Amino acid sequence: MTPLPEADEAPTYLAMDRRTARRQLQSGSVIVPGAFAMDALTLGILWALANLDDALLADDTELTECRRLLRTQLPSADISIPPELVTELSATSYGWLGSDSCARYIVRATETFTTRPVFWTREQRGEEASSWLFFRHKLDYLRVTSHRFGSRGDPVVRDFCIPEETVYTSPPAERVLVLLAAALMESLGIRTQVCTDPQLSTVDGFVLAPGTRAVIATWVRTEGRWHVDSTASRSALAAFGTRQAAVHQIRDAPSPVERLTALAGYLGLDWIWVTRRCRELSPHTCAGFARPRSRLLSTEGVDVACRYLAQLADPA
Repeated sequence: MTPLPEADEAPTYLAMDRRTARRQLQSGSVIVPGAFAMDALTLGILWALANLDDALLADDTELTECRRLLRTQLPSADISIPPELVTELSATSYGWLGSDSCARYIVRATETFTTRPVFWTREQRGEEASSWLFFRHKLDYLRVTSHRFGSRGDPVVRDFCIPEETVYTSPPAERVLVLLAAALMESLGIRTQVCTDPQLSTVDGFVLAPGTRAVIATWVRTEGRWHVDSTASRSALAAFGTRQAAVHQIRDAPSPVERLTALAGYLGLDWIWVTRRCRELSPHTCAGFARPRSRLLSTEGVDVACRYLAQLADPA
């Protein structure tokens, strides 16, 4: 693995959003915070946001029409988009549509759940996990589901499957994004758990109310198609329960800081370095060096994650 920068290593590059720089120039000088030094943390944020932003802006007109069509079809599981619109969308834009549709479907399909469900998510790499940090609707979705089910006593649980091979083949900047996504969830009272069994990496995303109902909603790594459905079939519930039980065989830490520290170690990240950099960034906002132009994106999620990691490292 490529090592992260040492704490005393001088930064090579600093970054600043051009709109922020333009405003400062009007006052006669540009001051770039040292926290905006380019390293695995800031580079990962900038890389992920720039890729999402460019793709969504390029397809803005088509996305607007697709969203209009989809909102007339939900909460039906039979979702379709005219082929002529689909072919005009980039993979990123089509993924955004899948993410938005799955989130809306889950929120509606779980309204009648009377027990606290368990969520299974398919994101493994930083590129996939960045959707939690930057898609505006994802933060809203996390807040809604956390409030709906977390107020019933035990915290909401969200399971990940991140095989070791995925960790080994991901650069540090991507691994940092995975940790930030988990930190965002923990900040909202969502208990994150990680499974490493590669055989479970292809399991569809689902929400399971044990013994009652399962909601399937998958858009990550689906080869250009997403899928939503709901079932109360006993055989299906048993299968989902077996998959989810496999996660609970992994050592589970009792507190958010222990869970995130363990995840950082598994991802090959220096916990002290990550939390120090988050402390440096938290007085600012990531929009200072990576501001989205698309109205579908926001840096609020990654800002929340950075502040949370900073607070865990320095609770005072």
